[in-house]
Amino acid sequence: MASRNMKLVIGGAVALVVLIGLGVAFGGARDEDSAFAWDTLGRGDIRETIVASGEIQAMTRINVGTSVMGEIKTLHVKDGQDVKAGDLLVTIDQERLKQGLIQAEAALVGQTKDAARLEGTQAKARDTFRRLETLYGQGLISEEDFRQARLNRDSAEFSFQTAQTAVQQGQANVAAMRDALSKSVLVAPIPGRVTGLKAEKGETAIPGMSNLPGAVLMVISDMSDLIAEIKVNESEVVRLKLSQPAQVTVESFPGKVFQGKVREIATAAEKIGQDSNMYKVKVALDMGAESIDRLRPGMSARAVVLTAEAKNVLRVPLQSVLEREGTLEDAQKKGLLSPETRSIVMVHKDGRASERPLKTGIANTNHYEVKEGLAEGEKVLTGPIRKLKEMKDRASVKLKLKSDTQLEQDARKKKGAQP
Repeated sequence: MASRNMKLVIGGAVALVVLIGLGVAFGGARDEDSAFAWDTLGRGDIRETIVASGEIQAMTRINVGTSVMGEIKTLHVKDGQDVKAGDLLVTIDQERLKQGLIQAEAALVGQTKDAARLEGTQAKARDTFRRLETLYGQGLISEEDFRQARLNRDSAEFSFQTAQTAVQQGQANVAAMRDALSKSVLVAPIPGRVTGLKAEKGETAIPGMSNLPGAVLMVISDMSDLIAEIKVNESEVVRLKLSQPAQVTVESFPGKVFQGKVREIATAAEKIGQDSNMYKVKVALDMGAESIDRLRPGMSARAVVLTAEAKNVLRVPLQSVLEREGTLEDAQKKGLLSPETRSIVMVHKDGRASERPLKTGIANTNHYEVKEGLAEGEKVLTGPIRKLKEMKDRASVKLKLKSDTQLEQDARKKKGAQP
């Protein structure tokens, strides 16, 4: 009996120990789940970058169109062909233009003859008027004859002037027809490569706006100067400056990085969708890079532009920085019409979280540079973000056992230990 009672006591003690252990384990787990994430302020490097997408293009590219309408008789180039300035590109049907030139030249001949005839008539009318004017002064002819002579002179002068105007118009028509005939043969305006042949023999070339079908016959690109043409959001373009370094990757060349620099930043935005304003930015590529000659206009590209860099600076985790709206009184003291927002962090000390105003500098995807407000080694709360936004100054908080940095290090070690 005693042995049986002893067994019950021992069994009960074991069960009690197990229950206490489970309570501690699950209670600790619940406490850990409700605790706040945190990290310790330290120093490090920050690189602020802008990432944007676009496409590869030639810095200089010309849309070759025509100023005369007509059927394309001959294409002298192929897509991808290299050309020199002045090389033949396209010949447009010239028959209609030649006939027009012949008609304009014939009309000019007739107009010139008419002008010559009327010039003689004018000279005769002037002589007659001078002679009758003398006779009228001597009282030898009537006033009516004198007036008629003056009218004949004025009429002859007007007819001659009209004929001269017709000759000038005829000369202009001939010049225009000759110009049109010369423009029926298109030549390369710059040395480069045919990168967008849009015309076919037999199609009709149409002069006019470049967005009309048939208006752009081909594109000539100077392949000696390639760029990545990217589009940057209006909130980020203000951080861009000329000559900032950039790295460009092209979808067609995975793993290959092309070095470049910002060359142009658009001053006007392009509307994308309903609300987004995007600015076109041109990143010049290093033309001495390997595989650069294999790039083609239109290839999808992604550029990372380095806008700022700071080494060994005090850093605060990105997720710990909150925005608070100031008071109207503070705004009025600064001459503002409405409250301004300010950056704050929740600093942990002696079991409580204190709201601390913060002045930040540049940022990357993980950290802000600390300009003012914090000291190295201080603990800041990093999450959960919803609770942080609702937290009041001097609130009592409990921290997780390990900081975000420690948890990240543990995760890396675990990942490295996996086969």
